[in-house]
Amino acid sequence: MTAARPLVSTVGNPESDGARDSHRDQPARALTAARRSGPTPSIADFYADLMQPLNDRQRKGLIARLSVGYFEGWRPTRQEMAQLVAQELRRSHPRR
Repeated sequence: MTAARPLVSTVGNPESDGARDSHRDQPARALTAARRSGPTPSIADFYADLMQPLNDRQRKGLIARLSVGYFEGWRPTRQEMAQLVAQELRRSHPRR
């Protein structure tokens, strides 16, 4: 009966085969690529141009509505979003 050989990791071992160790650099490369890709996408990115006239408070409120609606299955068209922005602007600047 022969004894079982212990499992030994060769990752980082200078005597190990370089081809087998090439995978250890992949996570670092993936993280670097993710950092280069820019900010985390937002649910409102598709409507950024439509929301430009809104102030920060109005924009955040509309993004909150989008977020809640998204999880309820609502996917507004650009036209619907434009109407919501117009409504928000009318609310903040009522006619006198």
